[in-house]
Amino acid sequence: MDRQLSIPGLPHALAKDGWWLDDVGTPPAQGDGGTARAGLRFPRRMVAVMSLVALADVLFWGRAPGLSLVIFAAAILAWGLPGTRAGWRPVGLFLVAALPAVEHLQMLSIAFLLVGVGGALIWAHHPAARLSVLLASTGAFLARLPLAWLAQLDPRRLIVLPAVLAEAPVPLARGLLRDWALPLGGALVLAALLMQANPVLAQLVQIDLDLWQLAQRLVFWGGVAVLVAPFLAPVPLRDQAARRAVMPSITLGWLNSGSVLRGLAVFNLLIAVQSLTDVTILLGGADLPEGMTLAEYAHRGAYPLLAAAVLAGVFALSARPFLGERRLIRPLLMLWLVQNMVLCGAAALRLDLYVETFGLTYLRLHAFIWMVLVAAGLGLALWQVLRTRSNRWLLVRGGVLGLATLYFCAMVNFAQVIAAENVTRAEPDLWYLCGLGPMAAGPIVESGLGRVIGRSVYLGPCRISRPQVEDWRGWGFRTWRASRYVQGVMVERP
Repeated sequence: MDRQLSIPGLPHALAKDGWWLDDVGTPPAQGDGGTARAGLRFPRRMVAVMSLVALADVLFWGRAPGLSLVIFAAAILAWGLPGTRAGWRPVGLFLVAALPAVEHLQMLSIAFLLVGVGGALIWAHHPAARLSVLLASTGAFLARLPLAWLAQLDPRRLIVLPAVLAEAPVPLARGLLRDWALPLGGALVLAALLMQANPVLAQLVQIDLDLWQLAQRLVFWGGVAVLVAPFLAPVPLRDQAARRAVMPSITLGWLNSGSVLRGLAVFNLLIAVQSLTDVTILLGGADLPEGMTLAEYAHRGAYPLLAAAVLAGVFALSARPFLGERRLIRPLLMLWLVQNMVLCGAAALRLDLYVETFGLTYLRLHAFIWMVLVAAGLGLALWQVLRTRSNRWLLVRGGVLGLATLYFCAMVNFAQVIAAENVTRAEPDLWYLCGLGPMAAGPIVESGLGRVIGRSVYLGPCRISRPQVEDWRGWGFRTWRASRYVQGVMVERP
C-alpha cells in the first residue's frame, strides 16, 4: 500500500494547510520483500508555485499591470484545475469574469477577475454541486483568502519542509545529484566555452548584480508565492451540514396590518402631492417660489427623492407579510410602488436639469445609474407582489440586477462620456476636465480645447497624459481604443 508520511508533533491544522505538500508516495517495487525505495519527485503544488512566481516576474516586475494580470489569473486557474474532468463551463465563467479586466484594469474589474477565478475553481472541483451551494462556497472561499494569505507566513511552516525531506524515501541531495549533475555540469562547461568564442552571447548574459534590487525581487517572489498558494490547494464546498440561509421578511415589532394600511394610505397621498408638483414644474412650466432658481430646485430635490424611493422599497418588504390580512393593503402597496417609480423618474428629471446648468460629473452620472437601478428594483418588488413571490426571490434577483449593473459599468469609459458632455458647454470647467485623466483625451482634442504636444494633451492651465500602450503587458482595450480615438482626431485636425 502507499506509504503515508507522518510527522510526530505537527499540529493537525498546519499539516492540513501545508500548501507545498502533496502525496509524493509511490508504490514500492515488488521484490526484496517490498523494501525497494521509490524515487523522490517534487510535489505538484511546489512546481506550480515556482512556475507562477517565474511567470509573475516576467509579467509584472518593473511593468505596469494590464492584460498581464488576466494572463496570470488564467495561469493560476490552469494550475488549479483538477485535470481534464473540469469541463469547459468553469473556463467559460472565468472568461466572462475576465472581460472587464481586458477592457480596463480598475478595482471593479479586479474584483470580477478574483471572483471569476474563485468561482471557476469551485465549479471545476465540484461540477455536480447545486448553483446555490456553488455561490455560497465561492463566497466562503473568497472570504477566507485574507486569513489564508496570512497563514502562509506562519514561521512554523519553515520547520515542516526540512522534516518532510529528511524522512523522504531518497534524500533530496542524492536524488538531485544523481539526476542533474551531468546535464547541469555539462551545460555550464559548454556555456562557458561558447561565451569565450562568442562575445555577443557573453554580452547578453553579462550579470550586473545589484544587491538592493535583488532583495526587492526576492520579497516580490515571496509575496507572489503567498498570494497564489491558497488557489492551488483543494477547494472544499461550504459545509453541507450548515443550515440553508433563508431570507427572512423584514418586519418591525410595532408593525401590524392596521398600521401598514393607514401608513400606505398616508404615504400614497404624500407621494401623489409630490409627483403632481414635480409634473407641473418640470413638465408644465409652473412658476417656482420667489428667489429659487431651476438649478437650485433640481439640486435640492434629486437626492432626497432618491432616498425616499429607497426607503419605499424597504417599507414594501416590511409590509409584505400583511398582504393577506386586509383587502386594501395589496392595491395600496402596488400603488405605492408605482408612485415611487414615478418618483425616481422625477428625481432623474431634476438631476438632468442640474447637469444642464452645471455640467456632468462622476457623482451625477453615478446618481443617474443608481436611480435607474432603484426604479428597476421597485419594478421587481411590484412583480413580487403581483405574483406573490417570497422576499428571498426578490433579494436574489435584486442582487443579480446589481451585479449585472456593476459588470456593465466596468465596461464603460465614464471619463470619455463625461468629457464628451462637458466640452459642448459654453464655459467648461477645464480643471475638472483635466482631472478626468487620459481616458478623456479624445473628446477634449476633438473639441479643439486641447492641443497634442508629444505625449501630452495641453488644456488651458493644465495638461493630461496622452493615452498610450507602453508595453503589451499593460495593454487594455479601453486604453488602446482611447489612443486610436486621439490619433484619429489628430488626423482630422492637423
